[in-house]
Amino acid sequence: MVQPILQVKNLEVEFVTDDGIVRAVNDISFDLYPGETLGIVGESGSGKSVANLTILGLIPQPPGHVKGGEVLFAEQDLLKLSQRQFRTIRGKRIAMIFQDPMTALNPFLTIQDQLIEVSMLHLGHTRAAAIQHAVELLELVGIPAAASRITEYPHQFSGGMRQRVMIAMALSCEPDILIADEPTTALDVTIQAQILDLLKAMQDKRGMAIIFITHDLGVVASICDRVLVMYGGRKVEQTDTKTLFAAARHPYTLGLLHSAPRWDQPQLTRLQSIEGQPPDMMNLPAGCAFAPRCQWKTDECLAAVPELVSIGSEFSEGSHVFACIHADQIQQAGSTSREELPHA
Repeated sequence: MVQPILQVKNLEVEFVTDDGIVRAVNDISFDLYPGETLGIVGESGSGKSVANLTILGLIPQPPGHVKGGEVLFAEQDLLKLSQRQFRTIRGKRIAMIFQDPMTALNPFLTIQDQLIEVSMLHLGHTRAAAIQHAVELLELVGIPAAASRITEYPHQFSGGMRQRVMIAMALSCEPDILIADEPTTALDVTIQAQILDLLKAMQDKRGMAIIFITHDLGVVASICDRVLVMYGGRKVEQTDTKTLFAAARHPYTLGLLHSAPRWDQPQLTRLQSIEGQPPDMMNLPAGCAFAPRCQWKTDECLAAVPELVSIGSEFSEGSHVFACIHADQIQQAGSTSREELPHA
């Protein structure tokens, strides 16, 4: 039986603001297994990034507050670690690629200074050894003339090159887990494909597990083994990638699939939007958070939050978790309109 490398159990995170309490993450649980890529998808504000920043201990407290749950890694609960203890794990055992490299990189420091800091801290490198290691990393991620370019500043690199620098920084200590927070969002499709190929190659070489946060279903189809769908701070569906695209059981997931372009099926060129607005995270409804936007809603949906239903064990083939009382009806509706896995 494969054992998970990371277990997130019943995680709850909220933010205290002048206007009220924002319940950003509501009772999220998932496992991550060695060598796999777990995709986490959902609209902006669904809680994807907050959940993963919490794993790394990067939620500012206050205004953030971890209300409950566990994050188990290396036989310890990360939520109970001090910031000093976290620094021995963050960057070394668990690393992160942030969404915008221009804001994640310090504009006043050279690429060299930012890369060597990680290896000098976690690997005990001398400055000379750290510089050599940094050059090798830049060559590994495809930066041309790395030895000369390493002394340049972030603004002298293109968007794709800055993202490669962020990947090099994240891979510096060969982490067990890599969290990639929408790393290809601002890149054109050619560079995006190169970055995805690079991540896959690094994963195959080093055996690391990846949490890939994205809103792009094409990326999900091309790189993810399993997918977790979030809405209103909750997990609403989780299964393997092929099953998700072929047999979605939550109306929000189906809406995301219908809103994605399909070049392989011309009859589906007219995209369908998801009507309505995302929920107010300070005033979530008593029932299903998606009910106000759902064409299948009934009075029962408005009365209580639907419980997660599980088909199969967490990592078994065909395992499927969803939170909808109309799941069978939705699966049938989806199978008639989107029978094949879309291409990236």
